[in-house]
Amino acid sequence: MADFDIFNLSVSDVETHNQTASTIEDVIYRPSADDGKDGTYKALIRFVPNPENPRKSLVRKYVHWLTDAAGNGRLVDSPSSVGEKCPIQDAFFRLRKSDSAVDRKMSDKLKRREQYYALIKVIKDPQRPELEGQYRIFKFGYKIKEKIDEELNPAFGEPTQVFDLFEGKNFELIISRQGEYNNYDKSKFSASTSAVMLGDAPAERNQESMSSIKEELESAPSLASYEYKVWDDQTRDFVHTVLGQYISNPGGSMDQVSTPAPKKAAAKPTSVQNEPSLDAAFGESNTSSASNVDSDDDLDSFLNDLDI
Repeated sequence: MADFDIFNLSVSDVETHNQTASTIEDVIYRPSADDGKDGTYKALIRFVPNPENPRKSLVRKYVHWLTDAAGNGRLVDSPSSVGEKCPIQDAFFRLRKSDSAVDRKMSDKLKRREQYYALIKVIKDPQRPELEGQYRIFKFGYKIKEKIDEELNPAFGEPTQVFDLFEGKNFELIISRQGEYNNYDKSKFSASTSAVMLGDAPAERNQESMSSIKEELESAPSLASYEYKVWDDQTRDFVHTVLGQYISNPGGSMDQVSTPAPKKAAAKPTSVQNEPSLDAAFGESNTSSASNVDSDDDLDSFLNDLDI
């Protein structure tokens, strides 16, 4: 795979999935309308490329929130995130297509939700000024994803690669309360492009700024932790137990779910790199939701409230 330069991103350089010792609490950016002034949270953030692999600057996966008979809840990644068969999804459709109204109602508890993760820099946050200038992982749903797509492929005008460090756009995050959930309808990208901020000034396309950005990003949280995770035995057992509450024989479809491969002895280093490293990313250059998906950000904030 070719190395990608995070300082020169084209519109097509980030996969948008159209198809440290810090704790999770430390690295996840969790703005909520409840924490804003007069019920509205306002902040200015900047999407930045993933230094470990700029092409994967936007992580997408499907998740299920499952609860067993004892009331123990757990978030489970759906194998459908990587195109594999998902027994939870199979159980959903089996219940949804049932002649029983009770079954159809129960299927709602097995719906999958679409989640996105990206690395951001907090430019301005009056509610939490201590975060300004810091990098965080931002978890969001399909509404904000649509706003990214509209910049990459606008109905009118020129496209903007919002992850571009010098010619991207800041994102004006405005969160209000709609019923029980956060609403992001008023959030939008700034009208004009700009460079990412370095201190109080915008970065310049020169070696000094690039070196400063690289140094900052070396301590940024890793997006890799939020990619789809193959089920281990504990997850398989939990899913099997939960599905047993809804259908009589979940075992058949469970057998089709991938499990982590046994660890192999470390291979000898080769000259081939499958993914660009942090150094390679900077280089020497100067430079639709299916019927079983809850993709609404309002519903997604239910998961935020669970602190997961």
